[in-house]
Amino acid sequence: MFESLQQSLQLWVQQHLHPQRLRESAIGKWYAGRAANERPVIVGVACLIAFTILWSVVWKPVSDWRDIETNRYENAQALLDWMRANEATARRAARAGASQGATRRSLLPVITRTANGEGITLNRLQPESSGAVSVVIQAQPFNSVLRWLNQMQENNNIVVQRVSLDAEGHPGLVNAQLRLQ
Repeated sequence: MFESLQQSLQLWVQQHLHPQRLRESAIGKWYAGRAANERPVIVGVACLIAFTILWSVVWKPVSDWRDIETNRYENAQALLDWMRANEATARRAARAGASQGATRRSLLPVITRTANGEGITLNRLQPESSGAVSVVIQAQPFNSVLRWLNQMQENNNIVVQRVSLDAEGHPGLVNAQLRLQ
């Protein structure tokens, strides 16, 4: 492949930059018409312009890209080193957060499942930031509410932190506000 590229380049140079063709072109005629002391200055300026174009179009962008990629690599390497150094701490925190989050999330389904099992309708469930859940019950049988609370405490390790019971208008029915954890 390199040889074919080299041959193609030589052919192009012969066809387009052949000295005879160059002398016959408009630029060649203009250059030939200049005084002998002007020609080295023209060649110098042409070389300077060619170098400036080569530098600004090829060298500078490649150099800038290399600097940016080197910086990006060094930043990624520093981040990787930091992550490796703090991996154990992050895993411990994730395990602690997962176990804490699992207990908070699993509290709501347990409350609703056990209430449905006792035939109790929950009017409002509100999770709190501490992990507790506030529950409001209206017009439910008193004995069913006590059985439900006892079942949650004994079977599911849910602690009743606060209970407020009020008599409903009908005998045996109560309204309750509970805080469970």
